[in-house]
Amino acid sequence: MLLSKSRTVFLIIASCAVAVASCETPGAIFPPAEDLRVKEKPVPPDDVLTSRIAGEQHDNAVEAWGEEGWAAVGRACRFWRAQKMPLPFECPPAPPERRPSPPG
Repeated sequence: MLLSKSRTVFLIIASCAVAVASCETPGAIFPPAEDLRVKEKPVPPDDVLTSRIAGEQHDNAVEAWGEEGWAAVGRACRFWRAQKMPLPFECPPAPPERRPSPPG
C-alpha cells in the first residue's frame, strides 16, 4: 500500500511538472521590464526661451524621449502579437538591427 501511495504522489508531481513546462511559449522573447516604467518628459531649462542652443537641446531631448516611448510600445505590441493576441491594429515594424561599423 505504501508503494502504491508513493507511486501516486510521484505521478501527480510528474504531471504537474509537465503541465508547468508546457505553459512556456517557445521562442518568446519578453520585452524588457524597463518598458513598463514611465519616463519623465524632459523639463525645459530656464534659458530655453533666450538661448537657441538650449532650445535645440531641449527639442532633441523631447524627440529622443518620444522615440524611446514609442519603441517600448512597439516592443510590447509585437510581443503580444507573437502570443497570438488579437489586436484591432497593426504593430509598428521592428527597427533594423544595427551592425557595428568596421574600424577605420
